[in-house]
Amino acid sequence: MESDIAEVFTFLDNHGSAVVINSSVNMRFANGVMASVVVGGNCASAGVDLHFMLEQGRIDIDGWEGKWVNVWRGDEQVKYPVIEGAPQTPNDNFIDATLGRAEPRTSIKNGIVQSELMDAIYKSARTGLPAKPVSR
Repeated sequence: MESDIAEVFTFLDNHGSAVVINSSVNMRFANGVMASVVVGGNCASAGVDLHFMLEQGRIDIDGWEGKWVNVWRGDEQVKYPVIEGAPQTPNDNFIDATLGRAEPRTSIKNGIVQSELMDAIYKSARTGLPAKPVSR
């Protein structure tokens, strides 16, 4: 969204594991856009979807491999170009970029925002309250 995150509210469940298995994260960006990220790690159909709710529509994105994007204007789905090429997970891109085989698919600023978001996600889960990322 190329915007700082204003506030997040999170539910996390690790099912007794050392890592988070399922999560539901709701966030509001500084520019007013709201999004939710849900991870179902132990569901029959696990995955990561991103949903961006905009004033005049919505964008749904495959948040892991980027295989699909659905764009809605009101209740009408907008035709969106097929995403070409072999899917590459964020982990694959990180490794390839580190080894000089690919350009990073993100920026340093987005990495900082992501780090601040993760801190706020865990704070919200720990306190049961909405959390704001630390400001720079």
